[in-house]
Amino acid sequence: MPTHLKRCTKCMNYTISEANCKNCNSPVENVYPPRFSLQDKYQDYRMEHFRKKMHEKFPDLKK
Repeated sequence: MPTHLKRCTKCMNYTISEANCKNCNSPVENVYPPRFSLQDKYQDYRMEHFRKKMHEKFPDLKK
């Protein structure tokens, strides 16, 4: 079973661990972006999540 490279969200160290960073015990995230597909069935969910994050970061933006 292949393992994928992950990065800690807090200290930005790379790991292969599945759950938490070995240095600071913070959650880890995938380093690689998802594959691109023209028949993306989750695009609406991903764009809604992106919009929420952008409005949290920049509240002055118009919808």
